[in-house]
Amino acid sequence: MRDDLYMTVLETIEDGVYFVDTQRRITFWNEGAEKITGYAASDVMEHSCADGILRHVNDGGDDLCLHGCPLWAVMNDGRPRVANVYLHHKQGHRIPVSVKARAIHDGKGQIVGSVEVFTRRRSTRFAESSEVGPHEEAYIDSVTQIGNRRYAEAHLEPMATNSLGLVFIDIDHFKNVNDTWGHPTGDAVLRMVGQTLANGLRTADVPVRWGGDEFLVALPGIDAAALVRAAERLRMLVDHSWLDHTGGRITVTVSAGAVMVREDETIGEALARADALMYASKREGRDLVTGEDGPVERTGRSQQVLQLSRRTRDS
Repeated sequence: MRDDLYMTVLETIEDGVYFVDTQRRITFWNEGAEKITGYAASDVMEHSCADGILRHVNDGGDDLCLHGCPLWAVMNDGRPRVANVYLHHKQGHRIPVSVKARAIHDGKGQIVGSVEVFTRRRSTRFAESSEVGPHEEAYIDSVTQIGNRRYAEAHLEPMATNSLGLVFIDIDHFKNVNDTWGHPTGDAVLRMVGQTLANGLRTADVPVRWGGDEFLVALPGIDAAALVRAAERLRMLVDHSWLDHTGGRITVTVSAGAVMVREDETIGEALARADALMYASKREGRDLVTGEDGPVERTGRSQQVLQLSRRTRDS
């Protein structure tokens, strides 16, 4: 009776909860986990959590399923773990969550698995879970569900101060996506990128689809150092996003330019500078952020690939 009550509670709470055995195979998956990630229990049960389902990454771009998995760690030493990470949603984008992991013991005190509880962290109001009022629909891009260019033109000029940062972003080789997979899949990729950007921001930040495969992010109350860190985090999160398709896994990268708005310029002038820096990132090989002081060092997977290519070239 008591066990049934516990399971009923776990099934109905809003937090995501899942259990794994000592091989990290998922043995329990609640409704909260399904709502947050988009994955039904039938999608994940008996699969290893390291098989590329959730793929935890941290702010530094570290793939925790390969190095630093909290579920694996608690089974090794029995000590609880807490972390802020980004999970992979079934629709491709990244989701910011806080996770708590604990070991599961049997009646003899032996560790037989672990449990993770994850709660969605707050991000910008344009993230997937946010509600948009009917009077705001004209300002929402129908494909990505983030702000559109009209929203930017109506709201950004009043925000213009010397503590406003702008990041101009373009999807690399997006034409190849449409040509290879078709326009409906191209729209799904646009949504994946738009929602990944929205989920990688603070609550006050504003992501918009500027047009085509271009995006603009406005970050109020920020300094130059924090701006390039935020821009690099967004690049990294897109790099770690993917869309599963019947023809294979689809990934994209982005190039970006990041500037602080100056006291003596308009938003349009600042955008022109950000656009120029974005094209500088393209010339440097794409999948890169360029700030006013030059290219920003990559984090995560792209940095690992860059280091490998350098070692290969130098050997």
